[in-house]
Amino acid sequence: MREPSFGRRAAGLGRRLLLLAIGAVVVAVGGITLWAGFKAPAARLAAPIEVVGRATPLAVTIDSGRSGLRTFRVELQGAKGPTVLAQEEFPRDGLLGSGVTSRTIETVLDARTAGLEEGPATLVVSARDWSPMSSLRGESVVLEQPVRVDLTPPSVAVLGTQHYLTRGGSDAVAWTVGEDTVRSGVEIGSYFFPGDAGVLAEANGRFAIYAMPQDLEVTVRPKVIAEDAAGNRREVPFPVTVKDKTFPAEEIRVDDQFLTVKIPEIMSQNELAPGADLVQNYLAVNRDLRRRSEERIQEITHASAPHLLIDGAFRQQPGSKVGSRFAERRTYRYNGDVIDTQVHLGYDLASVKQAPVNASNAGKVAYAGNLGIYGNAVVIDHGLGLSSLYAHLSSASVAQGQDVTKGQEIGRTGETGLAGGDHLHFSILLRGHHIDPVEWWDPKWLQN
Repeated sequence: MREPSFGRRAAGLGRRLLLLAIGAVVVAVGGITLWAGFKAPAARLAAPIEVVGRATPLAVTIDSGRSGLRTFRVELQGAKGPTVLAQEEFPRDGLLGSGVTSRTIETVLDARTAGLEEGPATLVVSARDWSPMSSLRGESVVLEQPVRVDLTPPSVAVLGTQHYLTRGGSDAVAWTVGEDTVRSGVEIGSYFFPGDAGVLAEANGRFAIYAMPQDLEVTVRPKVIAEDAAGNRREVPFPVTVKDKTFPAEEIRVDDQFLTVKIPEIMSQNELAPGADLVQNYLAVNRDLRRRSEERIQEITHASAPHLLIDGAFRQQPGSKVGSRFAERRTYRYNGDVIDTQVHLGYDLASVKQAPVNASNAGKVAYAGNLGIYGNAVVIDHGLGLSSLYAHLSSASVAQGQDVTKGQEIGRTGETGLAGGDHLHFSILLRGHHIDPVEWWDPKWLQN
């Protein structure tokens, strides 16, 4: 038998090598395909969207398999065609793909800027990954959401005529809104006071007690705002005469006794670690703990009864003498040097040690316990965002959730928290913001 020639042997070897190479490629592609998976990319909305307007928040997350995303596109398809809201490409990072398996897009849609017209539209998310299967399926639609484009702000009509407001004080206003309104209230500077439904006889009526906090300039004016589900917003100013007010000033001298005895006590009660520097310890309380205390008050007063619980005007503590007043500008000195400045947001009322503390008006106890710089404190909700704070108590005789009547004893005065002596710190708050109690002590003002 004749042996195959060298050429025939080489050709056979080449064919075998080719088959092996093809097999290796098939195995590699199959392995990568199995590793990457067969599922196409998917997308999900963080919150459902039904209406798109001038300021509609959008958060969509696009997920892919192990190979990672290759491209995605988010667009709104309306009567005039598609408007691209976001798109991105992800280059291959190595043999297996981009490695970017998830991407979240957060934006605010403005249908007017995007050139969309009012009417039906569709939110469409398309994506492609780096898996071998994407060569067959290409880019695919991974989310399709019908929406409605709405560019018309809700209607607002302010009721009543002239309003009067003092810096640091409060006022009330009523208005009606369109049926598509989802949020309305009084905006003044950076502050917002939401409107309550159910106070007025009209089903679409809203009512708010609002304030001009003491840190605002007297030139700032309030306005009623209304927003719909699409983020469309209407602003309606109303006539207000604003009276300026000058707030008192006081210097407080901090001594070593206070720094070495009182401050460590407060820090211990509020889980603060004292350092070696006495002044820095004091600032940690007077600044940082003060801020935390106000944030806690915001949380406590966030929920409020949908109607007023009060019984006439508020009542100052019987037999008490006014010490520090509302919005007093305080300068703190140690060894002659200014170490801090703060604003005192309430009234200090003093009589005798451990004097009875009475509820200044009817309401429900929203909180009773330690409250940072305010020490042992009681907060009473009076409805419609109105509340009162009783601080530095030696003891409290009421509990959270308890109904109280005007004049009912709720505790005893003391010097807990950041207090230099036995007294009551009294505040009235509106939506967690301190306002001047003097107005609320005045029956004529309240009636007006």
